[in-house]
Amino acid sequence: MLDILADHISPSPLREQLSSVFGSISFACWLILMVPQLVEQWRLKTVEGISPFFLLMWASGDVFNFLGAIWGGLLPEVILIAFWFLFADFGTLAFYFYISKYYDHAKHGKHGKLHHHHLNHSNTEVVESTPLNVPGDLEYGVLGDDSGIHHSNATDDHHNIDNHNHNHHHHHNERRKSSTIEDVVYEPERHSVFVRIVLPLLLVIAAGTFGSILSPNASVSSLTNGSSTATANDLVPQICGYLSAILYLTARFPQIYHNYKKQSTEGLSLLFFLLTMLGNITYSLQIFAYSTDPQYIMLNMSWLLGSAGTIVEDLIIVAQFYMYRNNHNL
Repeated sequence: MLDILADHISPSPLREQLSSVFGSISFACWLILMVPQLVEQWRLKTVEGISPFFLLMWASGDVFNFLGAIWGGLLPEVILIAFWFLFADFGTLAFYFYISKYYDHAKHGKHGKLHHHHLNHSNTEVVESTPLNVPGDLEYGVLGDDSGIHHSNATDDHHNIDNHNHNHHHHHNERRKSSTIEDVVYEPERHSVFVRIVLPLLLVIAAGTFGSILSPNASVSSLTNGSSTATANDLVPQICGYLSAILYLTARFPQIYHNYKKQSTEGLSLLFFLLTMLGNITYSLQIFAYSTDPQYIMLNMSWLLGSAGTIVEDLIIVAQFYMYRNNHNL
């Protein structure tokens, strides 16, 4: 997602260091970006929350991003990052179709059978119980000797419920003690926003910052160096960059509409979109921190559009999480 700069652009050491830090944080975001969404789909065993058009358009943008990196003769690490995006896209789409085929279809079939069985069972109970029950006697609990039986059954039921709750509580406590990460994954609603959202974001920022300190020139070199044959006039890489930007910009619209139509964001990971925003913000800051030279900005305009331009759309999706927070339609 990076392209070639003019040779005369020479930023100060401070700007280089800032650009390196922002670039490392952005890379850390991209590295684990899809993980929260994949975990959410696996937890719910459904893909109904995410639009397939969103995934396909996002992946198409990454294809043109990869082609632009190859055609532009960028550094191997830049091409490697672009290839990682494609690999992550392939895994995400494969997982989407796997969940859709083996869980969503099975779930719909099972729900239909259960609903049919429930109706038949309810009708059978009504037919069998109607001649035996006297509404007045049941309402007031006056059934002569049978009242003791009902009282005993009620007591037993209450005792069984207490035992079940106790066992469930004991099992829940044991799982929380033995597997905190698993508990956060499978029961996120039981944990605070700090544990579910803020802490992962802080860890990503810390990892990116330390990565930049350990290799301070990595991000800068990928920004400033290309092959000897690459120039600002290379048309094909620029075309690929703008096509990639257009696909990134339009990919969110199917997801926004999908959420609006369902009036729900269930099945989506809020952390996924926050990581996307953080990655795009730090990527844009990486470019501006390095230089604000007009030629440099124009060289990177397509990549800026594809990153900074999507932030507003991601904010809309984040707002939908708040608007539809009490709706669970899946």
